[in-house]
Amino acid sequence: MGLFFALCAVAAAAVLGFGPGDGRVEFQLSSTLHEIEGEALGFAGQLDTAARTGTLTVDAGSLTTGLGPRDSRMLAWCLEAPRFPAITFALSSIEGGQTGLASGVGSGSLSLRGTLTIRDITQALVVPATFAWEGDKLRIKGRHDMKWTDWNLPDPSTVLSTVSPDMAILFDILARPA
Repeated sequence: MGLFFALCAVAAAAVLGFGPGDGRVEFQLSSTLHEIEGEALGFAGQLDTAARTGTLTVDAGSLTTGLGPRDSRMLAWCLEAPRFPAITFALSSIEGGQTGLASGVGSGSLSLRGTLTIRDITQALVVPATFAWEGDKLRIKGRHDMKWTDWNLPDPSTVLSTVSPDMAILFDILARPA
């Protein structure tokens, strides 16, 4: 009987929230010298499983690759983080997972439709993802391959290393009842 009430509470808790302690948001790029991996140390968001909408906001100034000079160039010149402090994914709809998202149990595949804003450019995109309920928490994982040139970002290449425009954004987030 207790499990029944717990499951009903999960299904009723449609709004879930998350932050940096609840997972990872990462990015990967290639250059002529090596692969570049980085992560967002500051991010927050929410997901409304009933409305099938949500947001993910990354603190642009929190992005790091672990190499100071490269990070300084990325933050100050490419992203202009002081002028454009947030990178935002506005989730407008979720395709798939109708039964699992609403019931608070199970797992499956999703397509996350929304817009990604980097600096002053907003582009529509669809991100493939998976979901799995872990008790009253919802784990969402995904990867989106894109080109940073689509957001008119300045080329971070240097004389010694050319950066490929292809990049991947990866996320693994555990959203909790808000």
